[in-house]
Amino acid sequence: MMNSSPFPKRLPKHPAFLRLSETDRRLLLRSAEIWSCPAGSVVFHPGDSGEDLILLLEGQFEEAENSGEGRRWLAGDMWGEERLLQPFPVERALKALQPSIWLRWPRSVLLSMAASSRSLEKSLAPVRDEKGQVVSGLLEGLPSAGGASGGVSASGRRKRSGRIRHLHSSLRQAWTGVVLSAAASAVLYFVNAAAEGEGAAAFLPLLPAALFCGWFLVFLVQRILTEYIIEPDAVRLRSFTWSRFAVESRRVPSDRIQGVAVERNGIIRRLLNYGTVRVKTAALDGELVLKDVDAPEKLAAEIRSLSQAASRRSAGRDQEAIRRSLERSGAVSGGPRLLRPAEPLHSADSRGKKNVLRFRKSGAILFGRLLLPLLCTLLPLAAACWLRGWFQNWMLLILLVPLFWIWYRFEDWRNDSFRVEGAYAVDVYRKPLGLKESRRQVDLLSVQNIRTEQKGVLSFLFRFGDVILVTAGGASDAVFASVARPWQVQEALFRAREEALSRREESRRQERQDELVRFAAALGQLKKED
Repeated sequence: MMNSSPFPKRLPKHPAFLRLSETDRRLLLRSAEIWSCPAGSVVFHPGDSGEDLILLLEGQFEEAENSGEGRRWLAGDMWGEERLLQPFPVERALKALQPSIWLRWPRSVLLSMAASSRSLEKSLAPVRDEKGQVVSGLLEGLPSAGGASGGVSASGRRKRSGRIRHLHSSLRQAWTGVVLSAAASAVLYFVNAAAEGEGAAAFLPLLPAALFCGWFLVFLVQRILTEYIIEPDAVRLRSFTWSRFAVESRRVPSDRIQGVAVERNGIIRRLLNYGTVRVKTAALDGELVLKDVDAPEKLAAEIRSLSQAASRRSAGRDQEAIRRSLERSGAVSGGPRLLRPAEPLHSADSRGKKNVLRFRKSGAILFGRLLLPLLCTLLPLAAACWLRGWFQNWMLLILLVPLFWIWYRFEDWRNDSFRVEGAYAVDVYRKPLGLKESRRQVDLLSVQNIRTEQKGVLSFLFRFGDVILVTAGGASDAVFASVARPWQVQEALFRAREEALSRREESRRQERQDELVRFAAALGQLKKED
């Protein structure tokens, strides 16, 4: 029999939550929806997106197999752990064998919380014993912002899941250089032997090998710095350009992919089976080029499969949302019922103010701007230690100029900020003393792609760079310049854009659902009249 109050005051005990702090436990409980259904209800139908994590509080679930009896979940069991890292549409119906109550976390909510709370992400990462069994955390963990996921063994060693692939350019192309340099060295050796070369000419056959070694060293450096990451939700590219000495990071969501093309020009690429894969989207700057990768046809097929799976999940979300609307309207009876919605976590803070993401330029930029004023301040102080008389009397007045310079540079850095407010990215710049003020706003819904750039050695040492928001027109691109850890800012902007797109799609979906509900009600009235 069910309890009189289905709302738990504390997060239920489960191995996945063993390492959670009390703050993270409260956060997870607040973010959970509470659902119930009578016996015989279908919780998920075939084709639903299945992008949920469910903790069964009371009752019993069964996933029926074609042969009849299938896997069952009892109170305290968790459904959907294996779907978090790489979600896929539901293949078999999930039915309630008894009156049931459960907690539900949408995958998007879990990813958003894990991205904003590093402690939550670490606590949910799986910890395995020596036999490989999970003793704490989720079964496969959550995909992290950096693209790596997996778990930690009992010895503390990090394990990376095979569902997120990290690729580099093929080493097979180096064989071409090996063969050509060896052939050139052999030809030069025989030519030199026939000409009876002496002195410096005797070392001429070593020149092709030396040139190849230089090229191979440059190739290895670029190969290490250029990485392709294939995730269930996106394809990422992190590339290094020698001409600009810059690293660029770009990302294309799986559901935005419109086509995948393979290029293998030349006989050598066909014989060694490597080539270029182009991932195309509708974005102005959205084409990703995965250059000279092994087995390009296989990789292209994998990316197409991820894109198709994302499309099927999107269709499953629509199907599930329409069915829930019909169930809430009363047109269909006996289905799952929402007892308590999740509390909003990011829309407002405890004082009711709307949460705003804020970014500033790197502290290294501030240090560079303050270096000269600080030197101008320290020099008079050093002189005061050695000189006496009128210089010490006028030292304070002399220091006013560099001190004012320091204050002006600091305020100029502090007032140059970047913010994300709702569905808008805002670049705010105010000069001290009210000399100038500008505010540039970009609608995240018009942003086609977001990429990062790190130029020069200093940007690598101090980890700062530019985040570029590519808009539909191209001429109005917004740049968050010289921000600290640009890859983290890029992830935050991608999340904000996806949330804005989700809100817009949810609004449109709700309008369509309302129309279907009205249609179902009118159809029911006509049937009653007949």
